[in-house]
Amino acid sequence: MSEFNFNHLLKGTGRILAVMAVATLCGTSFAAGPKMGHHKVAKVKNSVSMTKGRSAHAEAQQELSEQELFAIALENKSISKDGKTLTDRRDGKTYAIEIRGDKAWMKTNLAFSLSTPKQCLLEDENFCKQYGRFYSHKEAINACPSGWHLPNDGEWRDYQKDQSKLDWNNLGKGGCKDWDGYCESNSTGHYWSASKVKKNTARSWEFRSVARSINRTDESPTKGLYVRCVADLR
Repeated sequence: MSEFNFNHLLKGTGRILAVMAVATLCGTSFAAGPKMGHHKVAKVKNSVSMTKGRSAHAEAQQELSEQELFAIALENKSISKDGKTLTDRRDGKTYAIEIRGDKAWMKTNLAFSLSTPKQCLLEDENFCKQYGRFYSHKEAINACPSGWHLPNDGEWRDYQKDQSKLDWNNLGKGGCKDWDGYCESNSTGHYWSASKVKKNTARSWEFRSVARSINRTDESPTKGLYVRCVADLR
């Protein structure tokens, strides 16, 4: 009888241990469940916060007025707040500018030095101060300050459409430098464009101050012509 009771006890104890084991496993599973759910909720909250942050940033950009955007554009191009002066950060020289639509144009010729007085009319530095410097086409492509560029043929075409706005006495002076001499400096001014149309040439624009006429020509890229830089404001 005692043996029977002992065996019965062992069997009962086994059932109890099994139940306890199952309960332990279930308890562990249930305990892990809420923690995993908590992490998921946190990730969702973080995602929502990031989305709201991006939306707020986009809305802030949209809320900038045209004047504020314009002011930022001027600063990026080294233009004074009144939109009248460009300061070349490379050498500190300043240039009068004019704003036409969404572009800013230099009103005087670039005078950034790449070499000796050979860039000047008659190799005289005084003429460089008066008219700016001559550049080959290769030099002209890379001569403008950061944020500015050599205007292409289309930009020049748009610039000179309304000839009543042109400063003829300013544009039509200084001539050009040819391999065997100089162009007429008192009544003509020659300017590079960034465009090339014919082989071994580059497109240029000639302004004649006395005749009030404009010639568009294709010149040897080794000639010395002036540079007017332009900047996109939008």
